Amino acid sequence: MHIRRRKPLALVMLVVCYAGWGQSAYAQPWIPSAGSGKIKATVRFYHSDSLFPQTSFSTTTTPTHSKLSETQFRIDGEQGIGQGWALVYQLRAALLTKSKPKASYSAGGLQDQQIGLSYGLRQRAHFADAITVNAIIPTGRTSTTPQLGTGALAVEPDYEVGVEHNFGSRLAYAGLSVGPRIYVRDGVTQVRASAVAGVGLIRRLTVIGTLFFSKTLASNALAVSTTPNASEFYNILRGGVGLEYAVTKNVRPLIAYQMDLAGQSIHAGSRLVAGVSWRY
Repeated sequence: MHIRRRKPLALVMLVVCYAGWGQSAYAQPWIPSAGSGKIKATVRFYHSDSLFPQTSFSTTTTPTHSKLSETQFRIDGEQGIGQGWALVYQLRAALLTKSKPKASYSAGGLQDQQIGLSYGLRQRAHFADAITVNAIIPTGRTSTTPQLGTGALAVEPDYEVGVEHNFGSRLAYAGLSVGPRIYVRDGVTQVRASAVAGVGLIRRLTVIGTLFFSKTLASNALAVSTTPNASEFYNILRGGVGLEYAVTKNVRPLIAYQMDLAGQSIHAGSRLVAGVSWRY
């Protein structure tokens, strides 16, 4: 059996800015004004043919005959509703395929949806923080193979903080979001964090990237091979890098590449992301 070790990438993460103009676009934790907002539509192609170890969180992977592929359609949005509040949402649907040497299984449809409210705390030109409370609604089916959802309602309170700085006409941005995801039916808890940073390269081009981490704390989370709440066990470190191009001030196509850098008892794969964002 071949064992592969993934090298952590030196990633500098997501920036959302009006590149070249030294003028910031809102993004959490900056709360948009009432009537303003942003919608980002993406398609994500994921493929995995290896696994992280079952007993420890590691960068080591082993090849597996159980291959997993996913084509996901996702809409992320935020809508300012006034008085420092914003509605945020993440809507998902996907086609999943799990292939083995003697069989192949596919499932398609809605996945679990996420909707929440954000409230801005300190909202300054170059510093902002906010609190967001999300509900993860179990609209994905669990009767399919592979499963499309967890089958369980969860709540996720997050604290978000961001800073930005102008280097001449270029704007650099860094931010952090951290909080638990708590499944209501049994108290299984994941600690989740995402770090973002980046800088505008030229007048219209922005380098983007992401880091995401999740660690399951509760010992009663079932193993990946067990149902019904197998998906509650989610230990992963994922990184990504990409580019965003400003066709206009408000319309921006983007492309990104993401890789699972470390994990435990979960598939290890990579994802290509393409989409467009619209600010209004």
